[in-house]
Parts: sequence; structure tokens; C-alpha cells
Amino acid sequence: MASFRLTERARNDLLDIFLFGIEAFGSRQAESYLADLEHTFGLLASGPKMGRLAKGVGLDVRRHEHGAHVIFYRTTDYGVRIAAIVHKSSIMDFEV
Repeated sequence: MASFRLTERARNDLLDIFLFGIEAFGSRQAESYLADLEHTFGLLASGPKMGRLAKGVGLDVRRHEHGAHVIFYRTTDYGVRIAAIVHKSSIMDFEV
């Protein structure tokens, strides 16, 4: 069964997203959004070509939009490795 793993950057991104979500929208909504992201990671692991190639970001990096964020990842022999979760407004500043 395909799985996903997170880089340290991606784990930090998730924490930042969650903490911001609690402040801006409350804990219930923050937990729901985090669960949606994690569900999406599983879908990407099962169907890694769901996302399109992220040209100019890095070799073989793919991207998939979810809500207000873009998930950047690479396919692996076990599924996908999530490199980062970046807010759509910050895409111009992103590097893998």
C-alpha cells in the first residue's frame, strides 16, 4: 500500500498552518483542515500523478492545490514524500 512521508520542512509547515488556523478560525476548523490535508497526502500517495509537474521548483517536483495551500511533493518507491505545504500567496518565495 502506498504511503506518504513528510520532510522536516513539511512538518513545520503543517504546524504553522494548524496554529494559524486555531487563531484565525478556531480549533475545530483548524483540526478539520489539517485532517483534509492529511487525507490529500494519502490520495497523492495512491495516485502520485494527480499533481502536475512544478516547473522551475526542482527536479521531479510535483504540485497539488488544496484549499488555500499548494502541496509540493516527489514520487518515491513507497508513494510520495511531501516536501512543503505553501500558502498560495507565498508561492513566489518558494524553493525546494
